[in-house]
Amino acid sequence: MGIMTIGFGGKDGGRMGKLVDIPFIVNSSITARIQEMHELTMHILCELVDQWLENGES
Repeated sequence: MGIMTIGFGGKDGGRMGKLVDIPFIVNSSITARIQEMHELTMHILCELVDQWLENGES
C-alpha cells in the first residue's frame, strides 16, 4: 500500500524494531523513562506536522 510505518519501543526494540520503516527506540529498561521519551517525540512530531500543514506543503 506504500504506507510508511513508525514504531515506538524500548530496550533494544525487539522484533518491532526490525519490522517498521522508522523505529524510535529508547535504550532503557525503565518503563517510565521510555514512555517520557515517547511522549516528547510524539509532541515534536505533531508540532512538525502542524507546521507542515500550515505552510500548505504536500
